[in-house]
Amino acid sequence: MELTEIGIPGESSVPMKHARILRGPYQMSFDITNKCNFRCLHCFNRSGENPVTANELTDDEVLEFAHDLARLKLFNLCFCGGEPFLRFELMCKVGEILSASGSIVSFVSNGSLITEEKAKKLLSSGVTRGQVSLDGDNPASYERLRGVKGSFEKAVSAIKILKEAGFKEVDVAFCPTAWNIDEVESTFLLCKELGVSGFRVQPLMLLGRGKENARFILPTPLQYRELVKIINFMKEKYMFNESSNCSACGLTPNVTHNTNIEWGDPVDHLIRFPTITEHCSTSAGIKADGSIQVSPYLPITVGNIRKHKFSEYWDNGLARMWEIPKVKELAGRVASVKDMGRSDERIPTVWFDEDIEIDIIDDNLLGGLNERSKASV
Repeated sequence: MELTEIGIPGESSVPMKHARILRGPYQMSFDITNKCNFRCLHCFNRSGENPVTANELTDDEVLEFAHDLARLKLFNLCFCGGEPFLRFELMCKVGEILSASGSIVSFVSNGSLITEEKAKKLLSSGVTRGQVSLDGDNPASYERLRGVKGSFEKAVSAIKILKEAGFKEVDVAFCPTAWNIDEVESTFLLCKELGVSGFRVQPLMLLGRGKENARFILPTPLQYRELVKIINFMKEKYMFNESSNCSACGLTPNVTHNTNIEWGDPVDHLIRFPTITEHCSTSAGIKADGSIQVSPYLPITVGNIRKHKFSEYWDNGLARMWEIPKVKELAGRVASVKDMGRSDERIPTVWFDEDIEIDIIDDNLLGGLNERSKASV
C-alpha cells in the first residue's frame, strides 16, 4: 500500500517544543504475551486466539527492550496480555531492570496463576502493583463470563495473596454484563472487605470475543443507565462518608478501608489524543510481537521494536503519532463503545485481521530526528 493512499505526510510542520522535553513516555502498556489460559466471553483482544500469538517476542528480545526502556526512565510500565503470569520468570527479570531505573511496574491478571511464592518473588523483583479481574460476587456469575470452574475462588485468593505479600496497590476490574450488572455494589463491598485499592468499572467493549458474544452478554441501554446511577450513589455513600463505610460492609469499626471507585471510558483517549494532546502523547503501548500500537482499539501500528529500538522511535517523534492523518481518521470513527463493533470491509477488523502497518522511522512520517537526538549524534 502506498503511503499517499492512507494519507501519511512526509513531514510535519507542527512544532516539537512540547514533545521535545520528554525523555520518554510517562507510562506504557506491554503485552508480554497474548497467550491465555482462559477464553473469556468478553475479551476484547481475543487473547489466546489473535494473530499476534504466533509471532511473540522472544525472552532475549523482551530483555533488550527492557534495557532500552530503563534508559528512558519512564514513570510506569504495566504488563498486560493475555495472561502475563504465563511468562512469570520473564516478568520478574523485566521488573528488576525497570524498577532499578526508578520505574513503577504493575500488571493486570485473571489471578488464576498467582501463588504466595510467585507474589513474593514478583514483589522482590520490583513489581509493586497489580490488578485482578472480578466480575461478580459469586462463582456462578463470575464463571459464566470466564468459563473456568473454580476461577472465582482463585481470583479472590489472588487478591488476598497480593495484599498479604505487601503489594502497594491491588485493584480490581469489573466488566458489566447482562447478568452481573446488579452485582456491582455487592462486588465492590467484597473488594472493600479484601482491602482493594481501586474498583474500576467500564463498559463492555464490542471488540474481539466481546463483539462475537454481544448478543447475549451486552447490557441493555437501560441497564447501563441504572449502572451509572448506582456508581454515583456508591461514590457518595462509600467514598465521601468513610466513617460509615466499615459498618456498611461489615468490617471492624474505626478501621479505614479506602477503595476508590472509577467509571472508566475506553473511548475517551480516542477523542482526546487526536485533538488536545495530538502533539504530545505521554503514553505508548507495545504488542506481544513488538508492534507499537497507537491504541489497542485501532487496527494500526506505527513501528516495531524488532526494526528499531523503542528509544529511536521516541526520538523520531513517537509522541506525535496522533498527528498522522490515518490515525486521526480511524480514531474519528469511534465516538462511543457501540462504534467499536462497527464493520467496514475497507478497514481491518482489529484483533482479527492484520493491522495497517506504517513506520514513523522508515517512512519518515514525522520529520526525522528531533533536536535532542540530533544533538547527541
